[in-house]
Amino acid sequence: MLLSARGNTAQFAHWNGRKWTIAKSPATTAGISGMTAVSSTDVWAVGSIISGFTAQTFIEHWNGKSWAVVPSPNNGTGSNLLNAVTAISANDVWAVGQFQDAANTPQTLTEHWNGSSWSIVTSPSAGAEFLGVAAVTSSDVWAVGLTGGTTLVEHWNGSNWAVVPSPNPAGAVGNLLFGIAVVSANDIWAVGESQNASGIPSTLIEQWNGTSWSVVASPSPGSAASLRGAAADPTSGQAWAVGNFRSPSGADQTLIEFNP
Repeated sequence: MLLSARGNTAQFAHWNGRKWTIAKSPATTAGISGMTAVSSTDVWAVGSIISGFTAQTFIEHWNGKSWAVVPSPNNGTGSNLLNAVTAISANDVWAVGQFQDAANTPQTLTEHWNGSSWSIVTSPSAGAEFLGVAAVTSSDVWAVGLTGGTTLVEHWNGSNWAVVPSPNPAGAVGNLLFGIAVVSANDIWAVGESQNASGIPSTLIEQWNGTSWSVVASPSPGSAASLRGAAADPTSGQAWAVGNFRSPSGADQTLIEFNP
């Protein structure tokens, strides 16, 4: 069973092992940014939906037969968006993103599902946003994104969120992490892009070794390249990163990188 979502409308496609079919959503004006599954009958999708002149958090749940909107909180009266979601168990799910405070400054947003309802959990970093999240256990969860022009990594230890130092390539003026994937507690990968003074991005990959994060050299083809998502196989220890690059003709091309 595979589920995928796309774009500015909540449209889902389902793979049953033989073909893809459209799975109807109760909302047609919501944008889906992230999905995760506990099982074939317990799937979550998160994103945002426009309410008046602001965006509000949006969460849907698949129970094996249909999608249903699940109420989700918003912080303040400004825009709130959820960009990614990860599940540890049916009663332990995290969604991350950002909200705008009264001064229109972005703030990190973390929400947690306890089996009954979603609630906001305080996380540090003013002027920041989360773009990806992944979990090892219920007391070992990671979220990545950006703060200003630098990478942002935060860790949940079962009680609170805290910033963990993450490197930024020398000479870069804009660095951000879009995705994160877990091989083990001591082997975690985060991917994104690093922009030069002209705003041209190149691939950025960082690894957690159980003690600290470090930049790992990665191919950056074409005149511009970015990595937008990551996946890992704990059994084999393999990690994958996907994104795009600009070819010599100026066309965008798919990009896949692999760490054996």
